[in-house]
Amino acid sequence: MYLSIFKCKMCGGTIEFEQGATVGVCDYCGTKQTLPKLDDDRRANLYDRANHFRRNNEFDKAAGIYEQILTEDGTDAEAYWSLVLCRYGIEYVEDPATRKRVPTVNRAQFTSIFDDDNYKSAIEHADGFQRSLYEEEANAINEIQKGILAISREEQPFDVFICYKETDANGRRTPDSVLANDLYHQLTQEGFRVFFSRITLEDKLGTAYEPYIFAALNSAKVMVVLGTRQEYFNAVWVKNEWRRYLSLVKASGGKKVLIPAYKDMDPYDLPDEFSHLQAQDMSKLGFMQDLIRGIKKIAQEDEPKTPIKETVVVNSAGANVVPLLKRAFMFLEDGEWAEADSYCEKVLDQDPENAQAYLGKLMAELNVKTQEDLKNCEQPFDMSNNYKKVVRFGDEKLSSELNGYISHINERNELTRLTDIYNSAVYAMNSAKTESAYASAAAAFKKVPGFEDADSLAEQCLEKAEEQRKLAEQKKEETKRKALPFVRALKEGPKAKREPTLEERLAAAKTKVGYLERILNVFDATQFQIQALQSEFNAAGSREKQLTDQQSRLGIFAVKEKKRISEELVTVSARKSDLAARIEENQKSLGNYTSAADIERDLREARKKVNDVERQIISAREKGDHEYSFEEALNAYLKDPDVTCAVNTMLYPTMSRDSIVFGRYIQKGNGLPEPIEWQVLARKNDRILVISRYALDCQQYNTSFTSVTWETCSLRKWLNGTFLNAAFSESERAMIPSVTVSADKNTIYSTSPGNSTTDQVFLLSIKEVNKYFSSDSVRLCQGTAYCFAQGANKASHGNCWWWLRSPGFDSYYASYVQYYGSVGNYCCLVDNDVGAVRPAMWISFD
Repeated sequence: MYLSIFKCKMCGGTIEFEQGATVGVCDYCGTKQTLPKLDDDRRANLYDRANHFRRNNEFDKAAGIYEQILTEDGTDAEAYWSLVLCRYGIEYVEDPATRKRVPTVNRAQFTSIFDDDNYKSAIEHADGFQRSLYEEEANAINEIQKGILAISREEQPFDVFICYKETDANGRRTPDSVLANDLYHQLTQEGFRVFFSRITLEDKLGTAYEPYIFAALNSAKVMVVLGTRQEYFNAVWVKNEWRRYLSLVKASGGKKVLIPAYKDMDPYDLPDEFSHLQAQDMSKLGFMQDLIRGIKKIAQEDEPKTPIKETVVVNSAGANVVPLLKRAFMFLEDGEWAEADSYCEKVLDQDPENAQAYLGKLMAELNVKTQEDLKNCEQPFDMSNNYKKVVRFGDEKLSSELNGYISHINERNELTRLTDIYNSAVYAMNSAKTESAYASAAAAFKKVPGFEDADSLAEQCLEKAEEQRKLAEQKKEETKRKALPFVRALKEGPKAKREPTLEERLAAAKTKVGYLERILNVFDATQFQIQALQSEFNAAGSREKQLTDQQSRLGIFAVKEKKRISEELVTVSARKSDLAARIEENQKSLGNYTSAADIERDLREARKKVNDVERQIISAREKGDHEYSFEEALNAYLKDPDVTCAVNTMLYPTMSRDSIVFGRYIQKGNGLPEPIEWQVLARKNDRILVISRYALDCQQYNTSFTSVTWETCSLRKWLNGTFLNAAFSESERAMIPSVTVSADKNTIYSTSPGNSTTDQVFLLSIKEVNKYFSSDSVRLCQGTAYCFAQGANKASHGNCWWWLRSPGFDSYYASYVQYYGSVGNYCCLVDNDVGAVRPAMWISFD
C-alpha cells in the first residue's frame, strides 16, 4: 500500500492517504476534507503553494495556480472547489468552543454559492464522498453569506471608501493611517459619508467586519487607495479591498471610480492594475482641493436633478441674512473655510437664491480670502457648481467680474504654457550638438508659432541641423577611409591563406621556445614516470600470460576456478589499458621526444629563429616598412566606435553605431555558425555592455520544476558553459570579462533573488531592462530560425518572449519580456520550455 502526503487546506498540517483516495482526515486539526488528484509531485507542489497562498488570504495568487491546474486537467473537482473558496474569500478559523475549523467569508458576493459556475463544475466532477462534503460546506458558507447580506442591507450607503494599511509588521500605526485620518476629516467636513475602518468599525469590535466592508464597497461611488510604500499597496488585506472594488468598477459602467494616491514614493512602483488610472501625488500643492473637486463631480453625477422653480423673494429674509453674510466673509478673511461655508449654508436656508452666499461658498471651496483673489487661482473654476449658481442668481456685474477672473486665469495659464515650451526649446537649442537634436529643437519652436522670436529661432535650428548633417557626412566618409585597412584585415582573418607578418612569425617562434623550455624542464621526471608505468605494464602482461596458461590447463569440471581466472583476466586487462593510456599521455606531454639532447637541439634552433626575426623587425621599422597585423587592426577597430560603425556597415549593411558583430552561432536552418549581431546598451571606459539583437536559442530557466534563483538555475550554467564555448573562440572568450551580476529583486513581488554571482554571460534583470530599453516597442524581439526550431514560441507578428534573471512572484517562477515588449512581472514557471534566450555580456578592449 503506497501512502501519499498532502498538506491540510485548513491548517497546513499533514494528511496521509492511500493513492486514489478523494477524502482524508488531517492528523493535526482532525478535519475531514476532500482531496485533489495528485498524479505526480509537480501537481502536489502546485496544490501546496496554492493552498499556502489561500490560507494566507492571498486569494488572487492562489486562484491563478488553481486555474493553471485546470488547464492541465479540466476534471479535477478539488481545483474547481478551491476557486470557489478564493472567490468567496473563505478562511478557516478554529472555533474556541468545539476546536473545529469553521469557514468565514472575506469576499461576500450577491451571487449565491449554489449559482457559482465553479461550484457546479466541482459537483459535476466529484465522486460521492466529495460531493457530500462540498454540499455540506456550501450550505455553511451560504448561511454565513445570508447573514452578511442581511446586515449589509441595513447599512447606510457611503460616498467614499478609504483603503489603506493601518499597522506595519511591528504592529505600529503606519504613516498611511495618519494620512487616511486627515483625509477622512476633510471629506467629512465637505459633507461626504466616508468609510474609514479605524473610525467606522471602532464600534464593531467583537463582530465580523465583512458585512460592513461589503456594504461600503458596494455603495461607495469612489475608493481612494493611499499609501507611502510599495509593500503597503500590496499588503494582503489592502490588495483584497482594492481588487474587489476594481471588479465593481468594471461592472458599474463608469459610475464607480478608483483613485490611487501616493506620497514619498515613485508612481512607477504603484501596482500594475493602477497603470490605466490617474494617480494623485499627496505631496503636491492643491492635492486635497483637486481630490475633493473630483469626488464632488463623481458623487453628484447620480444625484437627481431638481427642477427649477420660481422663487418669491421675501424682503424680510434679506434683512435677516445680512449679519450671517458678514460673518461668512469675515471667516473667509481669516482663512476659516469650513466656518465660512457653514454660515453661507445658514444664509441659503433662509434665502436659497442668494448669489453672495454662493460666492462665499465658492471662495471657501477654492480657499480664497477676497473676491479679487479669485483671479489668482491655479485653474479656472467655471466647472464649480457654486460658480454656476452665482451666475444663475447674481446680477450681470457680478457675473462679468467672475468671468473676467476666469479669462485672466486662462490667459495666464496659456502664457505659462507657451513660455514653458519656448524655454524648453531654447534649452534644447543651446545644448544641441547633432542634426537630430537641432531638428527636435526646431519642432519645439514650431509648437509656439508667433510667440516672441520662436519662428526665427526655428529657422536657425534648421540651418544648424543642415550644417551638422554635412559635417556628419564628411566624418562618415573620413571614417570609411580610415576603416578600409581594418576591413581588409577582418576579411582576411587570422587564419587566412597569406604570408604571416613578421610580428606573427615572431610570436610563433617565441611560443615554440616557451614550449620546448617547458618540456625540457620536466623531461627527466616524466621519463622516470614513463619507465615506472612501463614496468607495471610489463608485469601486468606477464600476469595475463600466466593466467591464460592456467586457464588452458584446467579440465571441464573446474568451473569455479575458470570463473575466478576469467574475472581476474578482466581486471588485469583493464589495468593494462589504463597503463598504456597513461604512458601515451606522458609521451605526448613530451612532444614524443625520447631524449633531452633532441629537445636542446631544437631549442637552440628556435632561439636562433627568434633572434633572426627580431633583427628583421628592427630593420623594417628603420625603413618605415610596417604592415598592419590582424590583431592590431582588430584592436583599433574595437576601440574606436566610429570605425566600428563604418566597418560593420561595410561588412554587414544592417549595422549601426550602436551595433557590433562578435562571435558566431547557428542562426539559420543550414546549421552553420553565423556572425552574431549585438546591440550596444552602455559604454564604460574600455568596455561595452551588449545584448544579442535577436533571440539566439530556446532554453528552460531551469531544467527541473523546483525553487531556484539566478544563482542556482541551469540556464546560468548553460550560458557560461555550452553557449560561451560554442559561440566564441579562445581569443574572443579572453575579451569577455567575469563581472559581478547583482541579485536584483522583482519590482512588484518581494521574492528573494538569491546572491550576487560572478559570470561572463548573463541575462538582464527587470531593473536593467527598464533602464536600457526606454519603451515596450524597443523591447520587442524576434528569434532566429534556429531559435524557433529549438521550440521557442512564435507570435503571429514573428516576435518571441525572452527570459530575464529576476524571480517571479515566488521562486518557482522567473520574469520575462512578453511578446509585445512589456515586462511580465507575474512571470512564467521556471521549467517552461518555450522561452527564448537573449544573452548579455560585457566586452573589454583593454
